[in-house]
Amino acid sequence: MSDDMLLHFSSNSSNQSDQSLPTKIAKLEARMVGKAPLAAPAAAPVQAAWPAVSSVANYGVAEDLVSSDSDDDNGAEYLIQANTQKRQKLDEDDSPSALDHVEAVADIGQKVVEPTDPKPGLDINRRRQGRGRGHAVSGRGRGSRVNGQARAQSSPSPVLTSNGLLENSYHKWTSYHQLKDDLTFSWSASWVDSLSKEQQGSDDRSSLEEEITSLRAKVAALEEDLKKSRQEASDYQQLCQQLEKELKDLKDGEQQMKPKRMKIISDLLVSVSKAERQEARLKVRQDSLRLGNVGVIRAGTIISETWEDGQALKDLNAHLRHLLETKEAVERQRKLLKKRQSDKGDTIDAEAGSHEEDFLIQDEIYKSRLASIKREEDTFLRERDRYEIEKGRLIREMKRIRDEDGSRFNNFQILNHRYALLNLLGKGGFSEVYKAFDLVEHRYVACKLHGLNAQWSEDKKQSYIRHAIREYNIHKTLVHHHIVRLWDIFEIDHNTFCTILEYCSGKDLDAVLKATPVLPEREARIIMVQIFQGLVYLNKRTQKIIHYDLKPGNVLFDEFGVAKVTDFGLSKIVEDDVGSQGMELTSQGAGTYWYLPPECFELSKTPLISSKVDVWSAGILLYQMLIGRRPFGHDQTQERILREDTIIKARKVEFPSRPAVSNEAKDFIRRCLTYNQAERPDVLSIAQDPYLTYTKK
Repeated sequence: MSDDMLLHFSSNSSNQSDQSLPTKIAKLEARMVGKAPLAAPAAAPVQAAWPAVSSVANYGVAEDLVSSDSDDDNGAEYLIQANTQKRQKLDEDDSPSALDHVEAVADIGQKVVEPTDPKPGLDINRRRQGRGRGHAVSGRGRGSRVNGQARAQSSPSPVLTSNGLLENSYHKWTSYHQLKDDLTFSWSASWVDSLSKEQQGSDDRSSLEEEITSLRAKVAALEEDLKKSRQEASDYQQLCQQLEKELKDLKDGEQQMKPKRMKIISDLLVSVSKAERQEARLKVRQDSLRLGNVGVIRAGTIISETWEDGQALKDLNAHLRHLLETKEAVERQRKLLKKRQSDKGDTIDAEAGSHEEDFLIQDEIYKSRLASIKREEDTFLRERDRYEIEKGRLIREMKRIRDEDGSRFNNFQILNHRYALLNLLGKGGFSEVYKAFDLVEHRYVACKLHGLNAQWSEDKKQSYIRHAIREYNIHKTLVHHHIVRLWDIFEIDHNTFCTILEYCSGKDLDAVLKATPVLPEREARIIMVQIFQGLVYLNKRTQKIIHYDLKPGNVLFDEFGVAKVTDFGLSKIVEDDVGSQGMELTSQGAGTYWYLPPECFELSKTPLISSKVDVWSAGILLYQMLIGRRPFGHDQTQERILREDTIIKARKVEFPSRPAVSNEAKDFIRRCLTYNQAERPDVLSIAQDPYLTYTKK
């Protein structure tokens, strides 16, 4: 049999049945002897030999002996045709080679089958394992066939006698059984291998089924979690939609309530501001009666204002005049007493002794009276100084009220839809500063209203606007707790714009010094430390800034007493390419002359300035706080300072004996007021001075 036939037979073996096997064996025997299939009884031993074997021919019989046993008619026709052709071939050449070939195959099959009988159980296992090894069986069949051919070639050919047909049939029958045994062994081995694989596959399948079961359980749990998550997501989505709707309603309500709330807040602020205005005017009227008022004097066609003292000052001045008259009278009596004592110098000794004692007693009385008058005079003088301070405050308040009454912004306007103007804080040359409330950020601010003179030319207006924008660009980038913040800037009309600054509820240093001309050194020192902290910040930026207008009016205090530097209208930005000597002063003549250094008054050349300008100004401030007056040109006007070169001649600073100042403060002031610019320290150097350093003792 060919290998292809064996493979074909093995591939179709799964369709065989146990019931058709005896019939097929009978057909096989008949075809081998060239007869019709009448040998059904001969199949009985085969059936008895394989009682529980199914599909035996699938694993050992070649394709040329048994084809597929399926019910397909085409397969049956092919089986009949192939077997007919085979029988004709056997009948034509009934030669010993074909029979010998069959006998050799059967003999080899018998030899191979015999050692496989000891253990029936093993045979059963081999049968089970061999169910999937058709190709291996085909290989064994081919090996048995080759061994059978070798045996046939080595054995002598059979002799045909009168009973040759019977002998031929016997040999065929013997070869058939040998072939059957060979096929049985081949099928058994294949079946055992197949069974072991099936068992291993069964174990793998069992583990896979367990894993699949576990995965299905996990999938079911995940599906349940997914279902819950989707439900939760749906609930959350509904809740989110509900919250979004509520938020939208709140925003809509907020938008509707915002104008009302702003209106309520502004109305309350206006009410409070109106009350403050009334209180301020009432206090001014009361103080005017006590301290004085502004009167009008007409001299021809010229009308001028003058100050008329109030009743308190009049009474105080009357007391001072009375004390002065009393003092003069006591001094006259004392002089007369001394004159009489000299006239009685030639009297007798006894009387002289009594008169000397009377003279001493009387003179002591006059001295005591003069000392008493001096004390009263000092008290009245201190009170008059206090009145003078109050009078100065009253004059400033009266001026503020007059400016407020004359301002076009005194009707509590709301600027830029958020800044509610309240009361006027002060007025300068070209600007007004109002206390205001930010209705968006809910904080007090200072609104600085810059007004352009309608009589100015367009060039002058543009120059002022450029100056203000420059100040804004410098100031808006400064963020330091000792520098007043600049929050916003906007235009009001063609001739007016506004800058929004941080509001400082305290006084400025100028008002403090007018109320208390001499500060204790401890207070003056801490103020100076705060000022220098702000100056150090200005000089540690990428673009250094020179303030150039450091004076008492530009140092503000908040409600906690923190000092803050403000007003950067004259500030200078130091460019990167500026040398060590400083930058050119292009705005010569600007600034406050009492606080500028000598190099700013150079007329022969363009001055070079640096942060040393601010160091000089800080030294003037500290001297004024400690001594009560400016060191140079205190009683002079700016015009006179410029005309008489007062600052250019200020080569040395002098300290009076009173009030007392520490040597450390004097040394620090001298360093700040060094005349030579090259020798004067800059801001970063002087900030390291021990006088500005606080260490725990």
